Amino acid sequence: MACTGIELISKQGNPYWGRTQDFEQHFEYSGVKIPKGYNFSSMSSPFITQQAVMGIVWAKDLHKSPVLLDGINESGICGGSFYFDHFYRYVSTKEVEDSGKTPIRGEEICSWILTHYGSLDEIKEKLNQDVGVTNEAGPMMGMSVPQHCVFVDETGRSIVVEPSVPNGFKIYENRLGVFTNAPTFDWQINNVKLWLERTTGRSYDYKMNEEIAPIAMDEATSGMVGIPADYKPESRFLRAAFAKLLSPTVSDKEALNQIFQLITTVNTPKGSLRIGGDKKTIYAWTQYTSGYDIRHKKLFAFTYDNRNLRELDWGDTADWGNQLSFFSFIAPQKTVPFIAKNSWKEGENTL
Repeated sequence: MACTGIELISKQGNPYWGRTQDFEQHFEYSGVKIPKGYNFSSMSSPFITQQAVMGIVWAKDLHKSPVLLDGINESGICGGSFYFDHFYRYVSTKEVEDSGKTPIRGEEICSWILTHYGSLDEIKEKLNQDVGVTNEAGPMMGMSVPQHCVFVDETGRSIVVEPSVPNGFKIYENRLGVFTNAPTFDWQINNVKLWLERTTGRSYDYKMNEEIAPIAMDEATSGMVGIPADYKPESRFLRAAFAKLLSPTVSDKEALNQIFQLITTVNTPKGSLRIGGDKKTIYAWTQYTSGYDIRHKKLFAFTYDNRNLRELDWGDTADWGNQLSFFSFIAPQKTVPFIAKNSWKEGENTL
């Protein structure tokens, strides 16, 4: 319930994207390769995939009902699904079908988009015509899970997809490259602008298409002074946005690490975000963190209990076969010993 995503563009102009998966329940997670032409029969409305996809799936039982949390498809569209409570507007299966659309559940939005569309423009043109989100309960959490999504292409352009209207989606251009949970994305953007006006000399007209430029090294700013430190989505959105806007531009070699470092400003340690219930209080935590080199179609991930970075390469889709292929990235932490070294070249042992 406390996920955060950040996009960075390197000095070389290449896009990278990373996200945290924060939740209060235990699920199975796995890397996955989904071939083009695969019959996704476990979805609420079975379909044949039109795009090959590599990413991370989740479920109570991955072999019965896997759905994508994040991934990248053969056309270079990369993105993920995030919890979106209160503001989602799902309708009955009958209402979706009566409108001539295919009904899908909330947790299936990311799977549908990445396996069907080859560009951000195609998402904007076709999604509202193709599918609607049903409120019919599924195997995940006994409900149609409240979700909204963010996507980035190989140029670095990003859009947000929100099922915040009945039987449809609002789609926003994401010029900031930051994403969390509810409220709606337009509210989050306006809140960032409000805080930028308070902490810099800037002013905004609060139109969705206006640019939010990085904070240059010589720009007067109080930085993150006064920014809320809690784990609510609006607070994390602010911290992630300011961390990104204050970040220096980095090279391809540094980009993924920089994303992971920026995400540490919003990581949720166990016990910090507590959710009260009728019988007991539970807590959410950052279960895994993933990062994507979009240009080279590479996936990296680590978990709360193991910071060792795992890598999954796209490879050749001719070798994928015609079924789902799973790739585990969950394992106990392993340590690497210090190296006995009494001398080194100048700069070799300097960070």
